[in-house]
Amino acid sequence: MCDTFYTKTLNKTLFAKNSDRSANEPNLCLYYPAQEIDENRLCTYLNVGKVGPIHSIMLVQPSWMWGGEMGINDQGVVIGNEAVFTKSKGKKQAKLLGMDLLRLALELSATAMQAVEVIIKNIQEFGQGGNCGFDKHFYYDNSYLIADGKEAYILETAGKDWALKQIPTYGAISNRLSLQRDYDKCSKPGIDFAKTYTEPLFTFFSKAKDRQACVIQELGTLETDVFKAIKILSSHHPADVNRLYEKGSVRSVCMHQSLLGDHTTGSMIVDFHEPFPTIWLTGSSSPCLALFKPCFFGIVQPPVFVNPKESLAYWLEQEYLKRAIFANLINRNEYLQKRDLLQEAFVEEEAKLIANNPTSQELEDFMKSCYAQEQKWLQEYQKEIQIIKNQDTKLPKIWAKKTKVLGKNVFETDLYKRNHCNNQIVI
Repeated sequence: MCDTFYTKTLNKTLFAKNSDRSANEPNLCLYYPAQEIDENRLCTYLNVGKVGPIHSIMLVQPSWMWGGEMGINDQGVVIGNEAVFTKSKGKKQAKLLGMDLLRLALELSATAMQAVEVIIKNIQEFGQGGNCGFDKHFYYDNSYLIADGKEAYILETAGKDWALKQIPTYGAISNRLSLQRDYDKCSKPGIDFAKTYTEPLFTFFSKAKDRQACVIQELGTLETDVFKAIKILSSHHPADVNRLYEKGSVRSVCMHQSLLGDHTTGSMIVDFHEPFPTIWLTGSSSPCLALFKPCFFGIVQPPVFVNPKESLAYWLEQEYLKRAIFANLINRNEYLQKRDLLQEAFVEEEAKLIANNPTSQELEDFMKSCYAQEQKWLQEYQKEIQIIKNQDTKLPKIWAKKTKVLGKNVFETDLYKRNHCNNQIVI
């Protein structure tokens, strides 16, 4: 489950996404340098052969797969994908995951439209399919929001079929097909794409319609800036706010683990200002509790890493903190007051920095400073973090079982091995 949106006005162009996956599934923030040619590009389950030249990319990436949930490349192309539940056949066959298609598009595209073409070409040549679940069997097709600062598109797919619509001002996607006959192009012109391909049961229980409507309503009101994007990604359905951590919130844009739903395990905002975008990353779960850090493409400083194990260590430390809050070891209101002060400072300092045409060294120094401030803040909660690590407290029932195996076998591609072999923490 996920939510992605885009908005473009005279003063601001923003892309934002929450990645909702299993609560124990680390979403790593990883940088990959450019390559000339790869003769055998091996994705999660499938080799797509020779590709290249390959752009450098930054992915927010589930730890066990080749592809990513969202990302940006050195050309400023940004993509987020969503699971959609369709009537297409063959999803259980090992083909390309939607996250693989996202990474291929970032690697091979200089514009949003080129990324659209890469995805369409590969779903028609190789198809999409294979298990997408971290701790369960889970199969789905995909939709994408693809942007480059100048233009943006919604691409929805069902098997090898697709529909495409350009976003003029603002738009959002969630875990459902939403393009009917209002597309610009379609693999089968004239059909109602959503009506033809929607699988109704899974789509209904995903509560995607509620989440998408919430985002669209917010985007249609006032000018959207980084603060408002954070607010949208952190929002909860009014009916869920009293028992967020006990019952979960599948209806909420900021999703918390429930019996049916997933958990927001990573978030990203891209501010397409000149001369280059600022990428705001949590590097952790639960945007309602997380701190969005400013990042700049090609600069590898936390929360961005090149080493997956280092990225995992960062994500896990933050996750233990969130679960300490779920266990009421930390006063949530006092914690949020401190978090909000840091968040305001980061956004204000970033705006001043960008206005003064910073050098690469100044950008790197700013990222280092933000990381140092975050680490100093987290030091206040080391006692509570250690209690969760040692499992010395009682968590809400929905979290207790999850926390026992948190961080174990997270790089293993095979579902069975990931969930049954030795249960060893890999860092």
